[in-house]
Amino acid sequence: MNNDRVGDQLAIRQLLATYTWALTDRDWPAWRAAFSAEATVDYSTAGGPAGPVDEAMSWIEESIGGLDKAISHGGNEVIDFVDDHTANVRSIYKMVMQIGTDDPTYLEASGWYLDTVTLTSEGWRIAQRTEHLAYVRPG
Repeated sequence: MNNDRVGDQLAIRQLLATYTWALTDRDWPAWRAAFSAEATVDYSTAGGPAGPVDEAMSWIEESIGGLDKAISHGGNEVIDFVDDHTANVRSIYKMVMQIGTDDPTYLEASGWYLDTVTLTSEGWRIAQRTEHLAYVRPG
């Protein structure tokens, strides 16, 4: 690990953790704040949109909003700096979802993200995210 970039690596990991907690908490302003103003997102492997982040936000808010619970996990970040203001990041995720409360059904989805993050005036933000859904199964 390049010790000159430790602060940036920690900030990027915090950004990804903020994104993950925003999903779990259904905190849509915090979720949106994880992205740059002109970010693009590709959730097409999960049946979602590929395009502007605000389009993706509407889809994910509706998708997760219809669940009784959705607990998101993330980690295993590999951060490769392109330059002082850009990095490519690969990270893994798992989400456990609950549908219904009396006799609930559980689903587990897992995969990985490929991100380009950029350093903005507000800090590191996701500029481009591509999700690669590996599986969905009963949880």
